[in-house]
Amino acid sequence: DYVGGHTHTIDVQTSSGMQGIDTGFIVYNERTYPNFIGLLESLNVATQETRMGFSVRCHETDFEYNGESLGGLIADRRNLLRPRFYRMLWDITRFYRETAEFLQRSQESDRADQELTVAEFAQRHRYSQAFIKYHLLPMGAAIWS
Repeated sequence: DYVGGHTHTIDVQTSSGMQGIDTGFIVYNERTYPNFIGLLESLNVATQETRMGFSVRCHETDFEYNGESLGGLIADRRNLLRPRFYRMLWDITRFYRETAEFLQRSQESDRADQELTVAEFAQRHRYSQAFIKYHLLPMGAAIWS
């Protein structure tokens, strides 16, 4: 058992010997990190709320967007001329609607499609490669970091 969350100390060999390096945490919330929050409270460490944003930049294709606001979505004005950008936005809204419906149905039945992988779900629902490359994979990496 450890404190929880993304807190984790690793030992690294340096020229001056072994050093304990704290990898820190990326997300802090009461629901998923009760042990860590308990430690902070017992040490009287003050906390404060903050916001978390999401943006993607692909150097390979020179594609970028920020999901924080409409202005962030079109900060790169070239996106306005990219059909894949509009398809990605459509797929984003569709994905969150369809996954919510899928989860609701899955809880109400004992269906075999509960075993679908995310990739199988995306293929079955014909999500675009732009959605997968520029939203689904980066969001998954951010969540499971």
